[in-house]
Parts: sequence; C-alpha cells; structure tokens
Amino acid sequence: MKYKINVNSRLIIAVLSIIGFLVSVYLTHLYYTEAKTSFCITGSSCDIVRESSYSSILGLPVSLIGVIGYFAIFIIVVSAITNRTKWIGLYLISLIGFVFSAYLTFIELFVIRAICAYCIVSALVMTGIFITLLLRRGLFTTFSPLRLVTSSFIICLIVIFGAIFLYSKNVTIAVTESSLQFKLAKHLDEIGAKMYGSYNCPHCLAQKHFFGKAFKYVNYVECNPKGRDPNPSICFDKGIISYPTWEITGRYYTGAKTLQDLATISGYKSKN
Repeated sequence: MKYKINVNSRLIIAVLSIIGFLVSVYLTHLYYTEAKTSFCITGSSCDIVRESSYSSILGLPVSLIGVIGYFAIFIIVVSAITNRTKWIGLYLISLIGFVFSAYLTFIELFVIRAICAYCIVSALVMTGIFITLLLRRGLFTTFSPLRLVTSSFIICLIVIFGAIFLYSKNVTIAVTESSLQFKLAKHLDEIGAKMYGSYNCPHCLAQKHFFGKAFKYVNYVECNPKGRDPNPSICFDKGIISYPTWEITGRYYTGAKTLQDLATISGYKSKN
C-alpha cells in the first residue's frame, strides 16, 4: 500500500501546527520580554514554570524549539514532496515533539509542581498531530511492525536521555556561573527577611527551586507541624495563612516570587 495522507488529515495537521506555532511564538515573546499576562502573573503557576531552569536548554528557550518544530511540520504538510517522505518527516518530528512534551509535563507535575496552561496547550497540540498520523493505519503496512516499534523506541530513549543530559548542563551552568541566587539569598538573610512555608506546598517547592543550593542561606520557617523543624506557633502569631509568604523589612508578600521581584522588594543591588 502506498503512503498517503488524505486531505482531511493534512488540513488537521496544518491547523494544529499553526496553533502550536502561535502559542510557541507567544511563549518565546514572554521569555525574552518577561511580559505578564492574566495567566502568567508573578507567583502564578505559569510564572513559576517560566522562571524555572527547565524553561530553557543551554540558554535557548524551549518555546523557540517549539516554534521551529511547528514551522517545520507546517512546511512539510504543504510541500510538494512525496507522500512517503512527507509521512516519515512528520512522524519523526511529531514523535520527538510528543515525547519531549510528555517529559516536560512530567517535570511540571512532579519536579516544579506547577502547571503552565500555555505549555499544556502546546503539548496537547503536538499530541493531536501525532495521533492524527497514527490513525492513518494504512501507512504502517510498508514498515514491519518490529522495525517501526524498535526505531520509535530508540528515538524515545534518545529524546528522554538527551533532555536529561542537557538539563543537567543547565543546572551546572546555573550553579557555577550565576551567583545571583547566592548573593540575593545572603542579602535577604542580612536584612532579616524570612520565608514562611509548608513542606507540601507546591509553590514553596518552586520558590526553593529558584534559589537552588543557595536556599540554605534563606531564613525559612516551616509552618506545617508535620514538616522538618516546624515552627507553627511563629506562623500563627504572624497570622500567616497562605504559603509561601515573605516577610521583608516589616512587610508581607504572599506567593512565590521571582528572583528579580525579591531583589526589587528587598532593595538588593548587584555590586557587579
């Protein structure tokens, strides 16, 4: 049976690639301009994800990779290349995009513990493209099932372990080259700032993630009696009811804050 992607499938993939492209362009705009939206305000889940070390790979925003991927998908769909080449190209790009999106969603749920709505939309769009290709069952007849499954499995492993390796480089760069976390944490400690939180609070975990290893310099108060070295009485006396809450120069600020926000609030000025 010949490779064939019918008009309806091409139209669906084209429309989805445009949607994914626009979402990725918007996320890239947010990354470089630090603009705020109703879903990406300071301390929101979107903002937490965007400010995390997982928002870029070696200095390149993940959303920009999405821009390139969706653009490539659209070009392949509307191009005049053979159906065989077209399907193989679309399958490879969508498989890589699907696996990488799944990996990032896992990171959001279990590592950062915050969800970016725009990122989820992009992940769903890529999933839709991948499923649309999978539904073209007749296309698989020219591949042996074993060859298709094996090659797909290898690609999945390469994407996952490649992402883990590159993100590990991100962490190394952030810790060894960027001293903002350490300088800001020490500054907050010097002026007597405190962070009140709970060990099981997702936004508290994200706030700690912003500082990385430098968080050891932050004066942290555990408000949950079940947490490590808890001091719930202090939180009660202070009237702390939401986490995290920062106490800086006698004023209280609720919600996870970016390093830039904390620097502004605390009056920190870089000496570099």
